Amino acid sequence: MGTILVAYGKDPHRNTVLEFAVERAAAANDDLFVYHINEPEDNSPDQVRGEIEQVLQQTAPTVEFEIAIEELGTVQEKFEHSKVSKQKQLVDIIESSDRDYEYLVMGNIERGPIEEFFLSSMSEAVLDTYAIPVMLVPISTT
Repeated sequence: MGTILVAYGKDPHRNTVLEFAVERAAAANDDLFVYHINEPEDNSPDQVRGEIEQVLQQTAPTVEFEIAIEELGTVQEKFEHSKVSKQKQLVDIIESSDRDYEYLVMGNIERGPIEEFFLSSMSEAVLDTYAIPVMLVPISTT
């Protein structure tokens, strides 16, 4: 039994990614660590937590889970708050954890070439670490 890390991202596709991860965890008898970076336009952390718990209960109520929700752009390092990107926050949770994750499940949002140029990719940031196997769930924005 291991732990699957789930990057719980933006609406409207994040529950599709979570359901995918929950089904995999149930099939393999793994537990889940659901990680979400709360952005200003998101619901409150309590609402996001409730949404996650609802998907877990509806999909596979026997799967053990833990939820971590952090605010965008702030992490506490040795009593100092520093501004960081979503990509760095996710990479930090992977690299600094004492958990031995089986793999990470996250959405892979398809973007056009102009968006790709201006918006950095969460999946690319994680893949560049070579720290953990990554399972990408395809998400179409159209």
